[in-house]
Amino acid sequence: MKLLKIHLKAIFKVWVQLKILYVLPYDWGAMPQYTAELANAVSKYEEVTVIGSKDINKKYFSERVEIIKTFDNFNFSMNNLKNLFSLKTLKSFFSFRSINIINTINPDIVHLTTPVIPPLSIYISLFKLDTKYKFVYTKHGIFSNSGFKEKILEVYVLGFFEKLINFAKIIVHTQKDKDAFLNLKKANEETVAVIPHGTYSFFKNYGGCYPAEKDCILFFGNIREYKGLKYLIQAIPLILKEIPDLKVIIAGEGDISEFSSFIENNKSVFEVYNEFISDEKVSELFQRTEIVVMPYTKMSGQSGILSVALAFNKPIVSSNVGGINEVVEDGITGFLVPPQNSEALGDAIINILKNDTLLSDMKSNLLDKSQELSWDNIAKIHIELYSKLLSDSPKNN
Repeated sequence: MKLLKIHLKAIFKVWVQLKILYVLPYDWGAMPQYTAELANAVSKYEEVTVIGSKDINKKYFSERVEIIKTFDNFNFSMNNLKNLFSLKTLKSFFSFRSINIINTINPDIVHLTTPVIPPLSIYISLFKLDTKYKFVYTKHGIFSNSGFKEKILEVYVLGFFEKLINFAKIIVHTQKDKDAFLNLKKANEETVAVIPHGTYSFFKNYGGCYPAEKDCILFFGNIREYKGLKYLIQAIPLILKEIPDLKVIIAGEGDISEFSSFIENNKSVFEVYNEFISDEKVSELFQRTEIVVMPYTKMSGQSGILSVALAFNKPIVSSNVGGINEVVEDGITGFLVPPQNSEALGDAIINILKNDTLLSDMKSNLLDKSQELSWDNIAKIHIELYSKLLSDSPKNN
């Protein structure tokens, strides 16, 4: 009888397993890592397939996840606008006809985890796939964090193509983003769910082991105006008065020419990697630093840098913008300061670096937050959302 019960449990588990399909239309930026972390965690409990770009790097994915490479690389960004109507781009555009493979896979849920690029939404709409399957969409930001040109592309152009798909559920990462999205009247309350960004713990699998360096702080990520690097630079003289052995690591692509002379005049303070940062280097830099600094002037969504800092158990000093305060607890896991305030930023950094007990306490508190935002927990929240969608209204095919 006991053996029969075990067999029945196994059969029931297989019978109720969901078929989840994630769509990853391109291989650049942070979206492949985000999709892989979610897919890997969900695949512990459900059947998971990823369809996407032919250039997807399989190293990020678990062997439990089936990968189907079907789309040619389609670069829809400001940097590539001049090539938008080239033969190569047009060929890539038409490759998205293969999204119709969804009918062969016949999933319970189709989840788009990246911004919706034009060919993807056009073919989903053309083939009426959103009338046959439950589509879920993770919208990583409501407002553009970039400049005017990028805002036109991200908010208006991509926003138009988002509307071509009928989403059963839209996921945002913070309550502030949900409130902003609802205020724009682009969705109703029932359609929008808040699921935080998981910690990027996979970076810990790369590179060697490095000790944390005393009085070392890290500014990391693509260098854009809204990231507020200039406010950190302005705070350096203030910090040096209290922390003479300060080490500032700046790592990421972008224009830092306006700070070149200051950095050159303070060579002993700075360590700069103004380039694309490999996974191995990410791991090294986050291990070496004591604090991660995010002096952002604005923020929509949840910063991937914050997710890496959590994974490496590093206290965060950040501007209090967007939904960052939904992750960083002021005085508990870091400090929140007013945006565009170099003095407050510097004081917060000094406060942590001069207080070993505070630094240790914050690191202990970060362990709890990191566990709360582990991908296993995030996956379970997604699975609950998928299951409720299907129980409320079964798929249409």
